[in-house]
Amino acid sequence: MRTGRNMAVRHLQKYMKTLLICLIGLPAFMAFSGSCGAADSDSALIVPGERIGQTSLGPNGAATLKDLPPPDAIDQGTSQTRQVWKSSKPGGLFDTLFIHTTSNGVINAKPADGVTIDSIRVTANYFHTANGISTGSEFEEIRRKFPNAAPIDGTPTVYDDEKQGIAFEFINGSLCIAIMIHPPGSSHIATQSEVASVLEEAKQH
Repeated sequence: MRTGRNMAVRHLQKYMKTLLICLIGLPAFMAFSGSCGAADSDSALIVPGERIGQTSLGPNGAATLKDLPPPDAIDQGTSQTRQVWKSSKPGGLFDTLFIHTTSNGVINAKPADGVTIDSIRVTANYFHTANGISTGSEFEEIRRKFPNAAPIDGTPTVYDDEKQGIAFEFINGSLCIAIMIHPPGSSHIATQSEVASVLEEAKQH
């Protein structure tokens, strides 16, 4: 009887957690995660060098961006963009999704009139790697599971496993506050201050 009751409680807790995500998450979060599915589903998976949730790196970025709502902020350059989406959290805080794109014509990718997503950054701990790393994970745990991650020159708060295509930003040298993916072998990262800058510029226009 007790085992059955415990199972029922666990199912209820899982359902309530999923329901909470669906109720408080803004459209950007829901579109990015793919659906209001269970938090341990494929829609929450971070795959280094490939994707975060249902949003993937690569030259078909235009189609991917069409599946997302309009960004809360966009910095539009001649051949690249920096785009930011916000998702509210309790206490007046918010998570962010950051995507950097480059025009395919500039890098000889196809389709020539499309864009390549070469960097994705998230702060929501809904997303996780296959070995259980998410934002909020401790520095030492990440170093154990991603031993090739090394600090970036000039940006000591970010550790990048360039070969796999995944990077981590830390605060106070301890907690992970953001996870980024990029093409393996080429480092593309965005720091907390860069995301804040894009949001601030949008407020001034």
